[in-house]
Amino acid sequence: MSVADKINQLIADRWGPNPPGNAVIAKEIRDETGLSISTGYLWALRKGTRRNPTGPRLQALAKFFDRPPAYFLDEGITPSVMDLAAVLRSQEAVRMIAMRSLELSETSQNAILAMVEQARRVEQLDNDGTASRAEPELPNPSRTDAPPSE
Repeated sequence: MSVADKINQLIADRWGPNPPGNAVIAKEIRDETGLSISTGYLWALRKGTRRNPTGPRLQALAKFFDRPPAYFLDEGITPSVMDLAAVLRSQEAVRMIAMRSLELSETSQNAILAMVEQARRVEQLDNDGTASRAEPELPNPSRTDAPPSE
């Protein structure tokens, strides 16, 4: 994902399908973070004519959107990676299962996966009543379905 894609997605997550203009967004970033970013600079980032935010502007974006600065610089860091990281930070048991499973054999990892799938069936967490090896949708604590504030 490019920097432009990431910023546009974060803006859509925050304001929905009809976000305010770049001038309003840049002002909110400045007001909320105390750091400088101009309307023109934000426009250039969103259009992709500037690809690497630097210095205080990078810090302003990171602080405003509650993302580490590396999120904007590494194309491999996607929203789903950030969502997974947030889940792992917030759920101790899930993190411990993942971390303690790393060095196990593939056979043991598959046995643990089978146990998790059985638990999902018992708790009726799969829509059709069967276990699925598809990745479940992760909760995103940074995104809300609340209407945008004015």
